[in-house]
Amino acid sequence: MTTAPSRTTPVAMIDRVASLLEVFDGRQQLTLVEISRLAGLPRSSAHRILQRLVELGWVERQGYEYALGIRMFELGAQVVRRDRVHQASLPFMHALHRSTGLTAHLSVLVSSEVLHLERIGDWPQRGRGWRLGARQPAVHAAAGRALLAELAESEQPDLDFPAPATPYGISTPRQLRHELDRIRDRGGIAVDTQGCTAGVTAVAAPIGPSESRIRAAVSLCGPSEAMPLQSAIDAVRAAAMDIWYAASGMSRLRARGRTIPPPLIT
Repeated sequence: MTTAPSRTTPVAMIDRVASLLEVFDGRQQLTLVEISRLAGLPRSSAHRILQRLVELGWVERQGYEYALGIRMFELGAQVVRRDRVHQASLPFMHALHRSTGLTAHLSVLVSSEVLHLERIGDWPQRGRGWRLGARQPAVHAAAGRALLAELAESEQPDLDFPAPATPYGISTPRQLRHELDRIRDRGGIAVDTQGCTAGVTAVAAPIGPSESRIRAAVSLCGPSEAMPLQSAIDAVRAAAMDIWYAASGMSRLRARGRTIPPPLIT
């Protein structure tokens, strides 16, 4: 006779560990009480799991607070290192930051959000949405809209329209369709002026042609009152092409005369 799995089965334990680790998404340090509440676990269970994760190096304990450990970073870094687009983007992102003084991001489309895989630059220091590993609603972020503009409406993920942080943000599907048309008319460049965060302007360009299905974008962000908009647009457009050619193993010089590089397998 078979019985229903109990909460002590391996699958149930994996679910508990996963729910506990996920509470650190967007949060630096948490107490046991906070982790227990956010994960929906009894405090005794959360404490027992945390103790074991600390022993494994997946979580670190600092006084009464816990944070993700170095082992999680090492595992994540192995995933990132396998991504050719990410590796190809690094020298061009550093060059973008040096030449403009603005902060460069490499972002990918994950369902209805953009995930920041890389960040070069320290500004803005406030706002969790701009940090490395953070997510932003795709409809609000310049990178997200640049990537959505490459997709036909039937290909777009189910999008969320959370309340924008400023009056300049997009809040309806109609506004988004109008904005995506503007991006296409601009040759794929998305510009967000204080729509995602007050005082921040961002410009973004998709990496590679739409048929590559890479779904990654490079962007620059800076203070709205001092943003050299046209220079940033030109720099982002050139960097997106440079990254694409580099990830494809083809120099821009050798590729002259071609419409696009050969398809990149990801």
